[in-house]
Amino acid sequence: MKISGRYACALWVACLLAVPMGCVAQQKTQPPGAIYVGAWSVDHESDIVTEECLRVIRTKKILFGSRSWGFTIGSYIARMPDPALRPVWESPRSKRVNDNDMVLSADIFDTPKIVNFIFDAVPKRWRYMDDFLRKEPWKFGEKIDACFQSLYYSGDRENIEDSYFPLVDAWVRDFPHLKVAVFTHPISASGPDNQGREKPEASEWNVRGGDYSEKVIRTYYGKLPIFDMRDIVSTRADGTVCSFQKDGKTYRKLCREYNISGDLIHANSPEAVDRLGRGFLILLVKMFCPEKIPAGRVAPKPDILK
Repeated sequence: MKISGRYACALWVACLLAVPMGCVAQQKTQPPGAIYVGAWSVDHESDIVTEECLRVIRTKKILFGSRSWGFTIGSYIARMPDPALRPVWESPRSKRVNDNDMVLSADIFDTPKIVNFIFDAVPKRWRYMDDFLRKEPWKFGEKIDACFQSLYYSGDRENIEDSYFPLVDAWVRDFPHLKVAVFTHPISASGPDNQGREKPEASEWNVRGGDYSEKVIRTYYGKLPIFDMRDIVSTRADGTVCSFQKDGKTYRKLCREYNISGDLIHANSPEAVDRLGRGFLILLVKMFCPEKIPAGRVAPKPDILK
């Protein structure tokens, strides 16, 4: 049914004046086409990871830069039971990926797969991806289907977004066929670690990383696919959230039970690995198999935007 401008305006005014629950719900859900995968998707959208969509993903060439959190996702992929449906994952331990950070075989995408390379903890580490997309002998920007990175703050005082966001925007502009996703910042837990050191919840990692995550969401929500790993590992399956307050602002931290090694850094419990791995597949399905998302299903917006 087509609604005339006069009646559409009347309906909008009614929403503003009466604020019925339906209007509020619409304002808190994702707009059509927005790809955002956080804890809600992990807990409510696993059904879209179908055999058909996994077969589609297996036809794609994807470049994924990370540190250790990439190993976590890779371990989930490796344990998928059916090799005919499991995405092909070229791990950082492959000789074709890296003996050091910039050794990435130019022919590594001779077949469809997900290539996970590990970048070093050096300034401007996000530029490895730009080299791989643009420079010889790789020039993968002309050959692959998607790229993304899991970035983090290190001891340098850089603001990642100041130089990384312009790179992302340039990839979108210069490689229109390439699907570019952005990841939020990883988080750590608090308390005594396995070395007896007290890790504060309001660490620079969690606070600066939390501010970066907010900038990712505010900048790219509704524009590029977002994988909110911060939300996934700070939220339990029952919906309760692991968080803290600093300077009147709420930040997230890794739920302690999601870390079993005791370093309080890595989300490595079986449940955490499952959450990150399922979320990663949901992201890929939404990017490459969107027609399989049930009609009428609308995921909530990130808390930051509500």
